[in-house]
Amino acid sequence: MNLFKSNKIAYLAFHVLLGLIVHFFGSFVFIYYAVFLAAGTYWIVKSNDRDFQTLTLMLYVVGLEVLFRMRSDGALYDLGKYSIIYFCVLSFGFIRINLKAWPYFLILLLFIPGIVLTVNTFFFEIDVRKKIMFNLLGPISLVFASLYAYNKSISLNKFNECLFAACGPLISILTLIIVFTPSNNAEVFESTKSNFATSGGFGPNQMSVILGLGIFIFFIQFFFNTKEKIFSYLCLFLVFVFVYRGLITFSRGGMLTALAMVLVFCYTVYKLLNKKAKSKFLGVFSLLVILGISAWFYSSYQTGGMIDKRYNNQDAAGRVKESKMSGREDIMETDLNYFYENPVFGVGPGIGGMMRGDDGLQGVQAHSEPTRLLAEHGSLGLIILLLLIFVPILKYFRFRQYHHIYFFPFLIFWGLTINHAATRIAAPGILYALTLLNVYIKNEEDEDSVSRQ
Repeated sequence: MNLFKSNKIAYLAFHVLLGLIVHFFGSFVFIYYAVFLAAGTYWIVKSNDRDFQTLTLMLYVVGLEVLFRMRSDGALYDLGKYSIIYFCVLSFGFIRINLKAWPYFLILLLFIPGIVLTVNTFFFEIDVRKKIMFNLLGPISLVFASLYAYNKSISLNKFNECLFAACGPLISILTLIIVFTPSNNAEVFESTKSNFATSGGFGPNQMSVILGLGIFIFFIQFFFNTKEKIFSYLCLFLVFVFVYRGLITFSRGGMLTALAMVLVFCYTVYKLLNKKAKSKFLGVFSLLVILGISAWFYSSYQTGGMIDKRYNNQDAAGRVKESKMSGREDIMETDLNYFYENPVFGVGPGIGGMMRGDDGLQGVQAHSEPTRLLAEHGSLGLIILLLLIFVPILKYFRFRQYHHIYFFPFLIFWGLTINHAATRIAAPGILYALTLLNVYIKNEEDEDSVSRQ
């Protein structure tokens, strides 16, 4: 862990440099990822995963996966999700899987009928493996991460150290999109559609998700590191930058999710504080509100008011759009229709996108994981969805002696993200798994890290 916490500013500076190198020499990302996998393997094996090495590496993958995709031209598209599965399997050689995590083994079994259906029906017509893995690799990586994290106890300070590891690749992504974005605002902000130019050429929806997560991660770095003045002020500035860059992707999902995460986190922490600490916390919260409002007005100025129209669901001319969800409601409606027509086993993973062609949505993939589960796995998908929702919630209320202050923010991130971005990236699955940890306040030092705020 010393690799990540010895010099925080140097760690972030290294990742600024990494972002610049990847921007100008895109193929370098393949070399870097290979080195990362080799170093991660050595780290886990050497330490026997005694100090949450696998957890730290999974959090690093949250941003590295997106950075890799931005410059890999589609090659090894799901390498991030395979990395999560690989690191978890590697760690299973050194740690025991908690038997109370049996619902996640059940989820894997419930995927099998749908897979069989797709293989038997379309084996000679399509690339079956590609169709299945595109839709199921996200949920499968979630399951493996959950098996790793379930009931694993970790102190709040240690958990915050692990979360800091995610900051590096997030900074690399931020650096890359800043350098990539053209300087001519008139050309960049000519409509209210999701903006690829401000997203580093990557999908704005997914970029908004990652930048929204960056807002939350750097906010908690500021919150828990107020004694380190320079670093805390740097984190506060980076929160502003992440808010601004997230807003100008013109993709709303990630920003609204970040807002919900921060508000719920602040409420959770506020309830734990004593009276004196609460008054200090309100000062911090007021500063955060001012920062957010400033970022909004700056974004409005830079975009010529386009961002205001975007969040009012208007086009560039100020006319209200018919769709409030950029057409996603049409995709969700077709998913629900497939579920009504195939309620037992669904149509099979990967087949929903093919069938939408008959409904005028040729090649359009699901953006909502809950409706995809219903459409492609039928009633078994409904069981999977219910397990995913209620297992962490029931566990949380059963172990109230722990102070998992990130539980609801992370569960909200997972729930909201999979409803507009499905499981395109590994981030929601990883943060979902983190809700299954037992986070405790170890000693007075841990306690002070909360109460002094």
